[in-house]
Amino acid sequence: MRIEPLEENQISWLLKPLTWMMKRQVGKVLNPLKAWAYRPGITFTMSIFQQSIESSKVTPQALKRMVCLRAAQMIGCVF
Repeated sequence: MRIEPLEENQISWLLKPLTWMMKRQVGKVLNPLKAWAYRPGITFTMSIFQQSIESSKVTPQALKRMVCLRAAQMIGCVF
């Protein structure tokens, strides 16, 4: 990883709810969030945008998942 991820005790209070939700859903805080934590305002805004896309009824849920999977494949994400 090019950016050294922040440890949980270094993450801003603004992102604590996101880390809590990620731990609840995935079981741990993933490295992308730890890297994005350097810019808490942008990370928080991006998470709101992502949630609005997830809750949108315009596109079928299965298609959203396939697009996310394909994007992850294209960038070489191992998760």
